[in-house]
Amino acid sequence: MNRGEQVKTGYSNQFVTIKGTKEGLIVHLDDRCAYSELMSELRAKMMENMNGNDQSKEVHVRVHVGKRYVDDGQREEIRSTIEQSGAIIVSEIVSDVITMAEAMKIKEDNQIQSYPRLVRSGQVLRVKGDALILGDVNPGGTVEATGDVYVLGALKGTARAGTEGNDEAVVAAAILVPSQMMIADHLYLTELTREELAKEATYAWPRYAHVEKEQQSILFQTISSLAELRKQRNTEKE
Repeated sequence: MNRGEQVKTGYSNQFVTIKGTKEGLIVHLDDRCAYSELMSELRAKMMENMNGNDQSKEVHVRVHVGKRYVDDGQREEIRSTIEQSGAIIVSEIVSDVITMAEAMKIKEDNQIQSYPRLVRSGQVLRVKGDALILGDVNPGGTVEATGDVYVLGALKGTARAGTEGNDEAVVAAAILVPSQMMIADHLYLTELTREELAKEATYAWPRYAHVEKEQQSILFQTISSLAELRKQRNTEKE
C-alpha cells in the first residue's frame, strides 16, 4: 500500500477507512454506527488486505475509534482482528472518550500538591501528581510522588518520583544531596556518609535528576537545563 492510499470496499456505508503513511497504516473506525456493524466490516476489510498485499513485511497500525468508548475486551477484539491479517502489529488504539475514573486519574497525576514544612526523619509523604516541598527533606525523611518531586530547600533524605512507572519524572531541589533516590524503577544510592553529605550540602547549587534514556541511569544536571529537557521530550512526543 502506498503512502496516502485509501482502501475502499463495496460497502454502501464506509465504517472503516485505512490510509497508508510512511510510518505504517492509520485505521479510522466510524463512531456513529453499531459496534457489531463496525466489526463486520473490519473483518471483511482485513481479509481483503490479507489476500491482496505482501504479508512478508511487518506493518505498524495506529487505530482511531473517534468518540466511541471501547472497553478492554473490545480493544482486544479490534487488535486481534487487525493483527490476524498478516504481519501487522497494532501499536496503539486511540479513543477521544475516557471513563470518569480515567479522567480523575489524569487530574490527580497532573496536579501539584504542596507541603509547607520540612519533612523530618521518620516521616513519609506520599502524593498523587507532583510534590512541592516548601522546606527541607531531612536525612531519614521520605517523599514519594507519582509525578515530579520539587524541594525548595535541601533534599538530604529519600525521594521517589514516578512511583507508578513514569521514568520521565524528575527530582529537583535547591540543594540536591539525597541519601537515596528513585525515578520509576531506577535507583540512586549515595556513597557518602551523613557527615560528608552535610559538608557537600554547604557547597551545593540548584540541580535536578532525571533518567538518561540511552544509559538508563540517573543523571544530575544544573536546574537551568531543565526547561531544555522538557522541550526535547515534548518534541519527541510530537
